[in-house]
Amino acid sequence: MIYVVEQWDSVDLHLQTGPFVVPADPLSLELDFAAGSVPPLPWVKPTLYVEYRAPTDRAGLAQGGTILPITPAGAADDCRALRWQRATAQGFGVRLGFEATEHQDSTHASAWGAANRKQAEFSALWSQSSPRDRGHRIPWGAAFALDRRAYVSGWVMKTPARDAAAGFAWYTVNLAGTVYDDSAAFLALLQTDTATTVTLATDSGVIDVLDPLALEFRFGYVRLARPIVPHDVAKRLTARQASPRDGRARLPWGAGQSIWHDYNLPYPVEPNPVDPPPDPLDPPEIKTVYLSMNTLQITDVATGTPLHVQGVSIGLDIDSLSWNFSGTLYGKGSLDLVAPTALGMKDINVTINGHNWVFSIERYTSDERFPTEKFTISGVSRTQYMAAPFAPTRSYTNASATTAAQAANAELSNTGFTLVWPTGDDEDLPDWPIPAGALSFRDKSPAQVVAQIVTTAGGIMVPAMASDSWTIQPRYKVMPWDWATATPDAGIYIGMVRSRSAQFEPAPEFNACFVSGVSQGEAVNVQRQGSGGNNPMPDIYDDLITDSQPAISRGKAELAGTGNKVVETLSVMIPENGAAPGILVPGMLVKVMHDDSQKDYMGLVLSNQISAQRAGGAAIYQSVTLERSA
Repeated sequence: MIYVVEQWDSVDLHLQTGPFVVPADPLSLELDFAAGSVPPLPWVKPTLYVEYRAPTDRAGLAQGGTILPITPAGAADDCRALRWQRATAQGFGVRLGFEATEHQDSTHASAWGAANRKQAEFSALWSQSSPRDRGHRIPWGAAFALDRRAYVSGWVMKTPARDAAAGFAWYTVNLAGTVYDDSAAFLALLQTDTATTVTLATDSGVIDVLDPLALEFRFGYVRLARPIVPHDVAKRLTARQASPRDGRARLPWGAGQSIWHDYNLPYPVEPNPVDPPPDPLDPPEIKTVYLSMNTLQITDVATGTPLHVQGVSIGLDIDSLSWNFSGTLYGKGSLDLVAPTALGMKDINVTINGHNWVFSIERYTSDERFPTEKFTISGVSRTQYMAAPFAPTRSYTNASATTAAQAANAELSNTGFTLVWPTGDDEDLPDWPIPAGALSFRDKSPAQVVAQIVTTAGGIMVPAMASDSWTIQPRYKVMPWDWATATPDAGIYIGMVRSRSAQFEPAPEFNACFVSGVSQGEAVNVQRQGSGGNNPMPDIYDDLITDSQPAISRGKAELAGTGNKVVETLSVMIPENGAAPGILVPGMLVKVMHDDSQKDYMGLVLSNQISAQRAGGAAIYQSVTLERSA
């Protein structure tokens, strides 16, 4: 007979000799056939048991690499001639129960005796297979191409499944899932006031702490392992109605209307609409000689008492939250009207050639020399009240979704201070949604929080001269490479300039900027049109980049500030009665005009410093610093 090892977990006995006699005790033989009909046969209990364990890998070619451990058969084991072959498919359910036969049945086992010597050449050498027998002579030489997790064979092997990718929690992308947001759970851990209970336990028993100082606890938020969920960054579309202040009908097809709930356009679109011409600039007066009678008036706001102040200096730069003031005050009585007290600061009203400011005096120094009493006073515009040290600081994280403009205005709620934040024009700073948990700050004043929100999108806060408000706008309302065709906010005729100085500032010119949120939000690669984006600047990350609109606005502002620049300072007169160019405020786009228009150029106002020594015939000039392209 020949024993054949099945492919999986069964044995098929091919009876090639016979006939066989049923033993005297039929109970000594148990045969359980799943399929087919095979005559009964006696069985002699083997004298030697050997367990073979084989890995599923392909057998190697290394010399001496014995893969299957084999115990040599003893002298009594005459089954060496048994040839192991692959079982046929029909033997899958055969189970054999083997029991010891009685002595009187030993004569019936003669058919199972030792094979002839001529069969000895069929004994397989288990040390190493020859290369030519890799796929044919050795039934189990070739390993399966795939890793079968449930593969168990009692005759050949019993090894655990191995998977090269078992370290991953998933194997594919969850195409139909939703995007998970762990920020709320993370912030809940940071903001919680609940006591934390720590229980130490091991599988072996209770831990005995010998040295409490040697214990180290580390707490943190562990993100759950979830499959990747794709999302489309371009499916967020916002639509807003035009601001009522825009009455210039820039659209060639007339006034628009909201189409938020109506996807059919209410008007026909021209095939190639032509942009309307820009609004005409209010040009300055061009004269050969300018005659000006300058006026300087300073009064106490509370009583309206005129104050004798000389050497006045008023200034503002593009990143400041308030205007600043300094001057020399004469007379002890005048000082008593404006000096700060325990009740707070006092306000003064400053008017120069019809332009009005309101300042709060925050400090003074005395310089009394008989018979003159003079004091140096300094102050700030009223918007400084929303900054430290005048406004209280606080820490906060938004628990519900909001927008940037709503969050900024909420910081000024019930204070009397307001924000002017237009969003209806292309040159305005956009408003964008902020999800819950994205806006978080610690120990900041209201003005600092508003500045944090505004600068996220590349904007600035322009303080009012005499009111309690700021105007929110982009730092660059028009990109520098588009200044040639832009409409300026003011014009300066070169004849109004008393002096001019310039400084060249070299800097690398980038054409791409990657802007992204941190824990949540959007990621946008902003590129200058037509450049190819082959020279990117360092990446920018901000917690409040939660939408593509602030990302694009921030990227444009960063790219506009790169490249070679010329910083120019012009000393310009201040005409009377509010005539052009007026007071040049930081953030304005100004055109410097010459008699030869080929020499005209545009510049961004970075700062303005006004100096007025005294009223009357004394000269009053504003020193304006411009940034222009080299």
